[in-house]
Amino acid sequence: MRHKAKISRRAMLGAGSLVLLARHGRAAAEKPQYGGTLRVAYNLFPGALDAHVGRSGGDAYYWRQMYDQLVDADPALQPAPGSSLAESWDVSDPKAMVFKLRKGVVFHDGTPFNADAVKFNIERVLDPATKATPRAAFLSIESVTAVDEHIVKFNLKRPWGSGLSMLADRGGAMNSPTAVKALGVDYAFKPSATGPYKLAEMVSGSHVRLVRNEKYWRRDDAGNPLPYLDEIIIRLVQDPTVQVSALRAGEIDLVYLPYRDVGNFLDDPKFSVSVFQGGNIGYLMSFNTAKPPMDNVNLRLAVAHAVNPEALNKAVFFNRAIIAKGGMWPTGSWAYDPTVTRPSYSPAKARDYLKAGGKPNGFELDALMWPSDNNTPAAEIVRAQLGAIGIKLNLKVYETSVATDRFYSDREAPVFLTSWSRYPEPDWIAALNYSSTGYYNASKTKDARMDALIEAGAAEVDIAKRKVIYRKVDEIVLGEGWITPLIYGVTYAAAPKKVQGLDSVFGWDAKFNLHQVWLKKT
Repeated sequence: MRHKAKISRRAMLGAGSLVLLARHGRAAAEKPQYGGTLRVAYNLFPGALDAHVGRSGGDAYYWRQMYDQLVDADPALQPAPGSSLAESWDVSDPKAMVFKLRKGVVFHDGTPFNADAVKFNIERVLDPATKATPRAAFLSIESVTAVDEHIVKFNLKRPWGSGLSMLADRGGAMNSPTAVKALGVDYAFKPSATGPYKLAEMVSGSHVRLVRNEKYWRRDDAGNPLPYLDEIIIRLVQDPTVQVSALRAGEIDLVYLPYRDVGNFLDDPKFSVSVFQGGNIGYLMSFNTAKPPMDNVNLRLAVAHAVNPEALNKAVFFNRAIIAKGGMWPTGSWAYDPTVTRPSYSPAKARDYLKAGGKPNGFELDALMWPSDNNTPAAEIVRAQLGAIGIKLNLKVYETSVATDRFYSDREAPVFLTSWSRYPEPDWIAALNYSSTGYYNASKTKDARMDALIEAGAAEVDIAKRKVIYRKVDEIVLGEGWITPLIYGVTYAAAPKKVQGLDSVFGWDAKFNLHQVWLKKT
């Protein structure tokens, strides 16, 4: 089966995802103008700029501007060959994937992109010494062969039905072999990729400055070379109120809107608002089931039943998010199944589970979190609701990458109040969080049922059959109380009218994709 601009088998499928410009947003199409500096405010500083080893979803806001993937995806989670480093692929053999690579592409350091570079990158992901975040999702690959300069073959241990989707994320991001070898551990903050922008400056705690890659290979639909901007400056501004004030003052050009400010910007004709619907898990409780007291399933379910997501949506998300009634797959995923439901809010059931868990009067519980406009008030509501049934929640607050490492690597707390980015493939979430070898398996749980389901889901190529498999995964996760989803996110961004191209400002993961944003000169 040969795949070029379109694939017949729906190896990637999105349901319910939508990117749109809200009121005042869209005007007649104009010819893009080149030049200028786009100033973006963001509340997280990257823990790494190397796509393979970054641990936090927040890192992707930065590295996505610098990288291309072997296979890209559009916001509906469909393959996007026009923006992929592989211009076509053949997956007709269940034990092999063959990619025809785009010619004339070079890394930021001048190293040619070719089959040897792909081989190097995939082997780097698979090497345990790299500690690559997506490694567990790539274990279907036996070896990689550079057939010639522009054809690369993945030799598979088993069919890899999730393969194209997995290659659209960080595991499919391509790094310069020359730079990786030369820089060693320093490469984590000095990446050399093939994307539209390249790193010019990184000042810790202040900003990251990216400049146009003059040798970028992509063109827009009219044949104009990309990107349009001279540079992008992403400033660390942790307080969303300060971000919004800076946007209104003309000091910043693009921000993610806090939920409380969405209405005001929708009504303001000086700004455009872009909306991404059906994406991530905006707020959840993740449990380390090896860490007391969350090693007791009854106590995990007590916590799950004690928290009211409707109260969170009203008080924190201003009723602009989506209440999570299901499991790990949000409404924008093809694996979403409305018949799979999370533990319902019920203080009575929560107390019953406390009794069953041997703690009828409650207990004390530590939870890691990072501060943000949503996380901070949400955590206080969770603490109050748990307190109502006798559970004293101690909040341990750290910067995002630190909190992430303390939970997943150091495993120092039984609970993580967090969010999950949107992913193109349920295998990513399942394999990395719940397989025996998954990086985000904080409990280091080895569940034979789960490992078998994850392997079957990754190998199966039929979407209907895969959906049945991932339903079973979800049922185990919710039934065992490994996580409790509370809110599915809706993402809003705002910019003054001079910022154009907002209809493409979100990538498939609701992160900013600034490849085709431009500034209108006044």
